Amino acid sequence: MPTIKINDVEMSVNPGTLVLDACRTVGIDIPHYCYHPALSPVATCRMCLVEIKGQPKLATSCTTTVPPAPKDNPDAVVMEVFTNTPAVADARAGVMEFLLINHPLDCPICDQAGECKLQDYSYSYGSGDSRMAEVKRRYRYEDLGAKIVIDKNRCIHCTRCVRFTKEISGGSELTVASRGSHLEVTTFAGKSMDQNPYAGNVVDLCPVGALTSRDFRFKKRVWYLKSVPSISRHSALGSPIWIDHEGNEIHRFRPRPLEGKETTHFISDEERYAYKRYNRAGQAPVPTLKGVPASLDAIREALQAAGPMSGTTAVIGQGTFGCDAAQRLGELATSADLRFGSGDKTIPVVLPKYQTSADGILNRRGFTERGFRFGALEELLAKVQSGAVKAVVLLHDVAFTSDKESELLGQILKAAAFSLALETEASALGRAATAWLPITSFAEESDFIINHDGELRRYQKALQAPKGVRTVPAWVKDLAGVPATV
Repeated sequence: MPTIKINDVEMSVNPGTLVLDACRTVGIDIPHYCYHPALSPVATCRMCLVEIKGQPKLATSCTTTVPPAPKDNPDAVVMEVFTNTPAVADARAGVMEFLLINHPLDCPICDQAGECKLQDYSYSYGSGDSRMAEVKRRYRYEDLGAKIVIDKNRCIHCTRCVRFTKEISGGSELTVASRGSHLEVTTFAGKSMDQNPYAGNVVDLCPVGALTSRDFRFKKRVWYLKSVPSISRHSALGSPIWIDHEGNEIHRFRPRPLEGKETTHFISDEERYAYKRYNRAGQAPVPTLKGVPASLDAIREALQAAGPMSGTTAVIGQGTFGCDAAQRLGELATSADLRFGSGDKTIPVVLPKYQTSADGILNRRGFTERGFRFGALEELLAKVQSGAVKAVVLLHDVAFTSDKESELLGQILKAAAFSLALETEASALGRAATAWLPITSFAEESDFIINHDGELRRYQKALQAPKGVRTVPAWVKDLAGVPATV
């Protein structure tokens, strides 16, 4: 590997590495607007300029690559980079001045305030004074469909959003028009962003608040929000996300990119706006037995009377819950062959590079590794109808089950002498069971899953569950007397 020097610190990197990325590896933050690791580099913002020994002008670190080491002298220093010289500081200050010439003082009302790169870099690299005496240009804000709002006054023309719609989502809805002093980002030929299932990512990509989400617009100041690392339940990929919450309420989901994982930079709008179903409304649910509120002792006695004491108990675990929940639930089964898996949701593959699976069941692999058999519910139905299985315990989320599978599960619960459903909110299927217990949602607990690619993905608790709502391991501990870790 070639050797380079960054501010007199030697390091070895792979040939072809961007200078900006090389600087990051030694903890040097290079300011940038247009660069994004998942998009093609274009060097339009000129904020990432660095000085390279031997070159007459400053170079853009987002497009300059490290050359290979010479064959006759492989230990030679092939490049010397300086990020803290007076020339670099002057260039950054000049770029900031140009970017702020037409930028409005919208910080008090801008959704991006608090996580805005223009604010951060203006403070770190700007001059603090403005020489702009002319009237700033003005545009009206525009709706790019029902999901995205653009305020062109704030736009610094980094073209991240344009490149995203061209290179990632493929719809090319956005383009750059009116070159020169009237440059603007707009929709191409009257297109709307509504048909783009990944449109919300342009809001994350925009570094200055020109593109905002209609769903989040003017609703919450970001510095009030707490961000908790979690995962999306949308598919078997288990995409990492941030849960932004405040006041025991989720306000948004955002992608949480993992180092070296380009496919984690973007999430679909379906999973982005799924946060609403995890905000509870109304009174806290309570355990029920035969349709009326009941104590856990009564439910446990009914389960033991029908299952372990007089027959056999089978469990059905939907693969959209965590591995700890799967492990504990499996312990309620009389034998290992009575662990059945459910969940048959599939998702359309729109971006094959980023959607490597059409499976809509988050933790199918984790449940399978713990002995749950998917596609065998017909076998369980036969066992229940024959009397070989007396009691059935179902872990269920209606959003991930088709009408066909719901009908089959309903037949199983109806045929069983005793059935117990564990759900976050009671569904028609849950109400059809003999007994029902309220469980925490994934936002109210900490657990982990094994995604489609065999990677372990953890998620952390963001919300406080209502009183009386417990995790699956906690309920199982009291139902079966098995020591729980939760």
